[in-house]
Amino acid sequence: MLLGRRSFLATLALGAGACSRRGGPTPSPAVVRDVRVGAVTLRTVELPGPGRTPRYVLHGGPGLDHTYLRPWFDGLASDAPVVYVDLRGHGRSSAPPEAEGYTLEDAAADLVALAHTRGDTTVDVIAHDFGAAVAMLLAARHGEVLRRLVLVDPLRDAEQVRAVATRSRDVLGEAGWRGVQELSTPQGTLRDARTAGLLFHRLGHMWWHTVPDRSVTDAMASGMIYRPEADANFVAAAMHFDAMVLAPDVRAPALVVSGDDDRTFHADESRALAERLPHGRFEAIAAAGHLPFVERPEAFRAVLRAFLRD
Repeated sequence: MLLGRRSFLATLALGAGACSRRGGPTPSPAVVRDVRVGAVTLRTVELPGPGRTPRYVLHGGPGLDHTYLRPWFDGLASDAPVVYVDLRGHGRSSAPPEAEGYTLEDAAADLVALAHTRGDTTVDVIAHDFGAAVAMLLAARHGEVLRRLVLVDPLRDAEQVRAVATRSRDVLGEAGWRGVQELSTPQGTLRDARTAGLLFHRLGHMWWHTVPDRSVTDAMASGMIYRPEADANFVAAAMHFDAMVLAPDVRAPALVVSGDDDRTFHADESRALAERLPHGRFEAIAAAGHLPFVERPEAFRAVLRAFLRD
């Protein structure tokens, strides 16, 4: 979905992780596995680390995959194993056999099955944007597998999805708005995955505190697999989501992190979610937009490490 529907795709896409980012850090060596969990197979990419509680890292989108999160979260493997997961229907994970399988509840249940299959008694979950909706359902309904929860610039509710179009238009102006719209289909999915880097650049201050050079956004998009069917179906699912309703049922300690200049999902909205969580806390990353792990990686990692080590 791009701005309207159109801008939600880019919500996550922007930070896209940069296995080939020009001048950026190089991802660490990883173990790639395809794990069968019920009706789907999930692609996981694991960085070994000490300790017995792995950190599952969930991407946003919808429609994207885990690659834009790398290598920004790789450094967390110095304390514990890091497992990037492509959610059902995304990236190199398989699609559910029927359209009815594109649900947030099923995506959360997949993570429980993944933990059981891997032999993980408990896990930490770190989720960005749309992935936070899946993480919240996991935390509220399958809390027995969760040790700690980190939500990064999270999707909070359907009202945010509806508001993104207006916010984007206000930030980008009419010319910028049209420039993004022309890259999408009438259904709001990306018209041509090869233009993802251009899209990321055209989104400008809607997603970035400091807009990067076009060569950076092109590099960000180079390793991604965009899945329009996941985009369309999970956007529809997000229109019935409300993290504020789920929050009182989350018993695990939770950290909500936001760039202080996130114009997609505003920092005050993320703070309100943190306050609603029984054991929640909030941290704002200064001079960062929707992708604080890209714009302020050292500050971002310091905040996460302090929370996850407590």
